[in-house]
Amino acid sequence: STYRIRLKGALSPSISDWFGDITVRPEENGETLLIGEFPDQSALRGFLDQLWNLNFTVVSVDRVE
Repeated sequence: STYRIRLKGALSPSISDWFGDITVRPEENGETLLIGEFPDQSALRGFLDQLWNLNFTVVSVDRVE
């Protein structure tokens, strides 16, 4: 499934490489949108845990139909 994950704040370009195949899109409101595919809920949870460990603030997670 494809998910849109909205983060608070802008990311530096150097950290974008860490996300691999995830699309990183800066938003005009200063937030960052991550768009990527995850094979299952545990993969999504693992990614969200990594964001938490890196001290990113997750604003929302939406599944794209």
